[in-house]
Amino acid sequence: QALFPPAVTTRISTRLFYGSASRQNQKKQEELSWESFDYSDSPKWDSRFDNSTNIFSADPLDVEEETNEDRKMAEKMDRERNVLDKLSPQLVEDATQVLEPYIQKKRMNRLDSILGQRTRHTRFLFENPSNPSNVWACLRTIDSFGIQHVDLVIDSGKYSGKAAVVQKRGMRTAMGSAKWLTLRNYGSTQHAIQELKSAGYQIYASDLNPNAKDIRDIDWHNTGDDDARPICIVMGNENDGISQEMRELADHTFTLPMNGFAESFNLSVATAITLAHLSACSKDGKGPLRPGDLEGHNLKCLRLKGILNSLAQKRMGKALLKRNGIELPTELEWI
Repeated sequence: QALFPPAVTTRISTRLFYGSASRQNQKKQEELSWESFDYSDSPKWDSRFDNSTNIFSADPLDVEEETNEDRKMAEKMDRERNVLDKLSPQLVEDATQVLEPYIQKKRMNRLDSILGQRTRHTRFLFENPSNPSNVWACLRTIDSFGIQHVDLVIDSGKYSGKAAVVQKRGMRTAMGSAKWLTLRNYGSTQHAIQELKSAGYQIYASDLNPNAKDIRDIDWHNTGDDDARPICIVMGNENDGISQEMRELADHTFTLPMNGFAESFNLSVATAITLAHLSACSKDGKGPLRPGDLEGHNLKCLRLKGILNSLAQKRMGKALLKRNGIELPTELEWI
């Protein structure tokens, strides 16, 4: 006679199976991977973005302290970007020649293929997003469509409630881990738009206001007096959308068509739909996505960064370069 009835045996087997699967899933979710990423069982409290804070015991957000942390993060990203762009062409060439033999040919071919399809003509800006998992998913989707530059507005004064500390710290983790993109963080909407417009960007913000234009009705092949002007797509907060300030500063607002009962798309879904539409409107070097338009020196600097990020061990590149009398600036912390 069986020790347990069939029904009980089935329940025990099921628990053992799902318990094992759950443990495997938990172990898998402990790592934040760019190449492969799955949402956790609780995306809003994903420990991969911040495992130092318990949402149920977190202290209230200190706006001044968080503003200082965001400022430090922004300054760090700016320093790294500026130092990388200002590397001498000879230094970039010498470092590349030393390190490239240590990268598998298949990997190098993939790296060159991806960088050859990158575009700087269109970039994305996220205004005060609240879910690090969403931001991470958006960054990976943007990467897959070949866009190199992404901006984020992180205004600490816009975050409140028990989840604010986790959200803010998680956002910094997501930004710091996106090693294949060029990111910039701003402390205010006004500063971000001022900088982007001074660089010639036209601002297209996703919005549900009555005057927003259906994305399908925008002529992306003729976006103004000068078709060569680059474009910045703005996505707002998951709950509140873009701010009134952004609405007033944007050159254009657009909406994504919806025919169901849902009032809005998830942020990562809205980003993917927008990118798919931009891709469909781009061909033969025209339209919003223009693959292969990164400039020469910038492209070579990104290639060197890609090689360093592709080495088997993080510190391996620094040791190899030092052996050959080459030292890269200490500001490049990914070395």
